[in-house]
Amino acid sequence: MNLNATEVNNYLRPFLGRYDDSFQEAWVDILECNPQTIEEITPIVRKVRNKAIKQYMNKKYREQSLYKPIGKNRDEKFTLESILESPGNEDTEGKENGDNSLYKKIIDFLMGEYFNQKNENLELKRRDIDLKAERLRLRGEWLKFKRDRFESWKKLMEDKGKQKEKQFKLEVQLQRERLEF
Repeated sequence: MNLNATEVNNYLRPFLGRYDDSFQEAWVDILECNPQTIEEITPIVRKVRNKAIKQYMNKKYREQSLYKPIGKNRDEKFTLESILESPGNEDTEGKENGDNSLYKKIIDFLMGEYFNQKNENLELKRRDIDLKAERLRLRGEWLKFKRDRFESWKKLMEDKGKQKEKQFKLEVQLQRERLEF
């Protein structure tokens, strides 16, 4: 192997941790494969990491009930049973040696939940936009109504003012006529 041990350690540490069994297993696989570059280590690391994830998930969920809600707030949106029963991409599971089947099912299920939530959020945004448009339309109608009401009031007041002016002129004319007699 032409690679420096510290370089390989630095590459493996973010993916596997320093003192995990998977770290040691990765080193064993690397020494068996004798890679010449860091790029040749990547598939080994992926395989070891996926195997460690599968072992962790099997250990963790073996103890939990299939019906116990999974999630941050235990919102009962999904259970382990619903993940395992969810339709997965069966073709890809068959091609790989079954190492990633549980992991892939969980990922597929969570991606489906993510996209469902994203679609719900988009629908809510559309409704919000429709409500804002309706509110703006109603506000425009209200402003038009207020303007029309003001204009009719203004016209009424002008007519009333003209009427008072005519009445005042008539009174003044009547008083002049009385004074002349």
